[in-house]
Amino acid sequence: MKILTMQVGSGGTNCYIAYDEKSLKGFIVDPGDDAIAIMAEIGNRNIEVEGIFVTHGHYDHIAAVNRLRDSLEVPSYCSELDAEVCASDHLNCSVAGARKSIVCVIDKYLSDGEVVDFGWVKITALLLPGHTHGQMAYYIPEHGVVFTGDNLFKDAYGRYDLPTANFEQLKASLNRLFTLPADTQALPGHGRSTTIGHEAKNNPILRKH
Repeated sequence: MKILTMQVGSGGTNCYIAYDEKSLKGFIVDPGDDAIAIMAEIGNRNIEVEGIFVTHGHYDHIAAVNRLRDSLEVPSYCSELDAEVCASDHLNCSVAGARKSIVCVIDKYLSDGEVVDFGWVKITALLLPGHTHGQMAYYIPEHGVVFTGDNLFKDAYGRYDLPTANFEQLKASLNRLFTLPADTQALPGHGRSTTIGHEAKNNPILRKH
């Protein structure tokens, strides 16, 4: 599996395009903006996208979802809790942060531990509230990678002062992430990638009470 990282939108959100190099089937994680650029990248590589995965509903992670799901005719996935965030320009902070209303449609709700099987890859949804109440990570054990959204960053962790956020939930969720194999590559919503092993030893949330 190959994973492309595109930084999209004014906040530099990491949009990931993952695909199988043989079949060219793939999926997208967090298309936060720049739908035209994302479509161009997909088209240039002849990737057949099978789904769009949203880690959480903040506007800088969802702004291109509707356009991509309509153009590609594929479903969008998220937790039911954060589908509510995706649909509310207050909860997703778009009115305050982008000065305009941004919302998106979620087609399929995922529960904790649910596996989406595309045949060429199996994606396990992990419900990890904290940054939002329905934040999800998407874990692919076979390839040793987890898309962490805005809960976990390299040597940092997500904000917990926004609507539906909760620090105690955030800390519990990161401690759960830290139980994944140490060599698991963690791909965050912003910034550089890291590993679970590094964060389990060094992340500053371990010192936060």
